[in-house]
Amino acid sequence: MKNVSTILATLVLVFAFMNSASAEDWNVSATAKKKLNPYELSKKNISSGKKIYQTNCKSCHGDPTKANMLPLQPAPSDLGSQNFLIQSDGEIYHKIKTGKGAMPTFDKTLNDESKWVVITYLRSFDKNKKKVVVASAVVNPEVTDVKIELNVDAEHKKLNAHLTGLKKDGKRVGLEGIEMSFLVKRAFGQLDISGQEAYTNANGELLIQFPDDLPGDREGQVELLVKLTDEDNYGAIEEKRVLSIAVPTNPKNPLDERAMWGTRANAPIWIVASYLLGVIGIWGVIFLVLFQVFQLSKMRTKS
Repeated sequence: MKNVSTILATLVLVFAFMNSASAEDWNVSATAKKKLNPYELSKKNISSGKKIYQTNCKSCHGDPTKANMLPLQPAPSDLGSQNFLIQSDGEIYHKIKTGKGAMPTFDKTLNDESKWVVITYLRSFDKNKKKVVVASAVVNPEVTDVKIELNVDAEHKKLNAHLTGLKKDGKRVGLEGIEMSFLVKRAFGQLDISGQEAYTNANGELLIQFPDDLPGDREGQVELLVKLTDEDNYGAIEEKRVLSIAVPTNPKNPLDERAMWGTRANAPIWIVASYLLGVIGIWGVIFLVLFQVFQLSKMRTKS
């Protein structure tokens, strides 16, 4: 018996190892490996890539270099580790595009630019990469009490965010060249309406045009979150607001339609009748079995 248990345990381990090895075997072609990233390792591209990474990759892979991935089998890679970044840009692009196993494909979800800037963001953690990050020409003063002031022009659907900080002399100044994210809460996540050039101007202001066709609730209300895309310098600074700026929409309730998941009032008579007959039949069989058991018990007592 002990030998049987040992054999079974060995087979389980071998099977798990084979699955793990299979999951890691991507079979990237030589041509795919040679693909080059057309986007430079600039501050803007890294920031844009970080935004896309946080929306699409962080939930499984965690923060790059932090090894806080989702505990799956096989475990997702730490995309900021040197073991991962030893791959070429073409290899990483191929894996993002095709997916494998638990890793979904982003072929249709992300366009080519988004895939490449994510790789640019990941490459910023590569200690062996000999490219120089293009530094921003803007140097903001050292400030505290950083905050976002949001002004809304509902008539023209314009959002104006003003990012300011407090200098040592007590003067509040605008912070220039800081990327911000404008996120609208939807049913299954957040919709980014920031656009490609979401950086504050010399006065620390950023003007965003709210989409004309974005639906809201019955009153046209939506939940808006404005925050800094990169939290490394000033921390998690954000502003939340409920705005009456979207297109009023009367949501369609799927329970109002005649369907398998609809309410009983909308169900066809024959479905209701079939269901009731089935329930009655099942309970009838149960009571019949119990009655027969009771009768057998009585016959046994008499004998």
